[in-house]
Amino acid sequence: MFHLKNKKFDKIVKAAFFTILALGLALRFYQYLMGRSLWEDECHFALNFIKYGYLRLTKPLDDIQAGPIFFLFSVKTFAKIFGYVENALRAPTFIWSVLTLPLFYFIILDLTKSKITALLGFFVFSVNLAVIYFSSELKPYGIDVGVYLLMVYLVVGQNKFLEKNRRVALAVAGCTAILFSNTAFIILFCIACYLLLNSYKEKKIHKGDIKVLISWACVFIVNYFMFIYKHPSNKTQQINYAFAFCPINIFSPEFTSFIKKTIEETFFTMLLYISKCCGFAYILLLIFIVAIAHLIVNKKYTILLFTCLPIFLHLVLSALKIYPFWFRLILYLVPCFITLMALGTYLIGDFLSRKLHFTVGISWVLLCCVFFVKDSIGKFPLWPREIKPALNFVNRYPANTHVYITDPVNAYKYYYYQEYVKDSIYEEVPWNITPKEYYEMVADEKSNYLLFYGLVYQWGYGSVIEDLKKKGLVVKNFEYNGYAVSEVKPSDKRDTVVKSIFTYFNPKLIVEDAEGVKAIPIWSSNVVSKLVYLEKGNYNIVISSKGTPVDGIFPHNNLFINETKIGEFTSPGQYQKSFFTFRLAQDTSIIIKINMDNDAAKNNEDRNTFIRAVNIVKSNNQ
Repeated sequence: MFHLKNKKFDKIVKAAFFTILALGLALRFYQYLMGRSLWEDECHFALNFIKYGYLRLTKPLDDIQAGPIFFLFSVKTFAKIFGYVENALRAPTFIWSVLTLPLFYFIILDLTKSKITALLGFFVFSVNLAVIYFSSELKPYGIDVGVYLLMVYLVVGQNKFLEKNRRVALAVAGCTAILFSNTAFIILFCIACYLLLNSYKEKKIHKGDIKVLISWACVFIVNYFMFIYKHPSNKTQQINYAFAFCPINIFSPEFTSFIKKTIEETFFTMLLYISKCCGFAYILLLIFIVAIAHLIVNKKYTILLFTCLPIFLHLVLSALKIYPFWFRLILYLVPCFITLMALGTYLIGDFLSRKLHFTVGISWVLLCCVFFVKDSIGKFPLWPREIKPALNFVNRYPANTHVYITDPVNAYKYYYYQEYVKDSIYEEVPWNITPKEYYEMVADEKSNYLLFYGLVYQWGYGSVIEDLKKKGLVVKNFEYNGYAVSEVKPSDKRDTVVKSIFTYFNPKLIVEDAEGVKAIPIWSSNVVSKLVYLEKGNYNIVISSKGTPVDGIFPHNNLFINETKIGEFTSPGQYQKSFFTFRLAQDTSIIIKINMDNDAAKNNEDRNTFIRAVNIVKSNNQ
């Protein structure tokens, strides 16, 4: 059965190909059109597209966002034409995913010369849940997969037109791929190895291949130095993805732990969704061993170059802390894994068919198919987070209700822009915030307010949620698919001794000083507060600050209330309080401005002010 070569068999293969293609397309269209809202990561991107034009998109984006320049331009173009709605923002990734889907069948067919292997791999790829999900997300990961398929097909494809124009197609597609995909350079490196290996075998240098490689190198260098080199978010991303960098010491416990975690995520829980039931994890290991051993023994280096080498290169980049090895960042490697799975399954099935019986071989293949796709089909469609029901809960309250928002703040901003939510009185709550800091932040609330937060990422502010519940301050609570909104009553106990900077200043200004204390820095000129509503009367204001000197001289600061100077102070080497008074003749809103007037930098010294706390207390003196 594994070696049939007749017209009837070819018709069956053709029918199976179109059936699998239709199934893969149907699943992708369903996921794309199901009405899923944007989640936080997508909204970070969406707000940048709303705020900025094409030229500004070439510069570092807000909220630690970054993407290949052609990906950014294509999303912006679709949004300008169709509006900044979910499907328009996700359209470029979806189109790439749909157009490149059938290429995977021909890649496996041209690499292995086995229609059964090609159909098996194509089926597993077409229904893979991770690939389907990221085909309709406002991220470039789905495009990374499409770029892998396109570039490998242009190298190994046997189409007559392609054979005549292969080098031109490789040059144009490769240069474009670099500008569309973060991982294009990895597969282009593998293709370069393939071209050079062929030149070595033939003992002949092909000038056309050299021109292709030079064109790629030129575009890569320009793209790297224009958009990647010294990008301001690089260090932050290294911190955020520290868990996804492979330890260099392969004999360390950390390396063993990393490999175990990566195998679990990659093959079973987050990427390939292969079922582990009935001990299939061990069978899967056998399948990979058989496939790789077959390729090495038979010297099928081309398949090794396009399956094993990209995986190895990404692990090396991970160890060098250049590119994390994590499920969505390695989505483009799914075709590599599935090719090896399909090949190993076929080889074992062919062996069983020849040594035992045809039915044993085909039963093995069908059984493996079940384990390969059972979880993907069972969990389809993937809809991990949905914010609109929580937004609907907010809409039940008056539009002047105060809303404090943790990590979903940009999702709230996006849907406020879309006029889906009406309440404009919202304030961001920092991710890492203690109960004390939170109560200082909401100290001025005199009536019930809303706290909007994510259920998945509670570890930063989880203690706040638990403390609110423990103190019985949560009046009503709503939870749905990753998000929660709590109606909270104000605490009876107000801390008026020292209010942290969270109370009056934008949390985004806050950093940690050299001792790890949260403070607002004044690097050069001044810092300005939010509007603070106060009743008429006399007030005391206390500022806790410290400074860093230049030539022994510490920063000198001026304090303004509504542009009226009410005092000045010097910030010493340790936090110290400075005291001031002011009077309001009527109920009004004020703005606090703190100005440093002697900024300097010299001999690796930088004069800066750090504001740890600001406290405004109404005085009894009339």
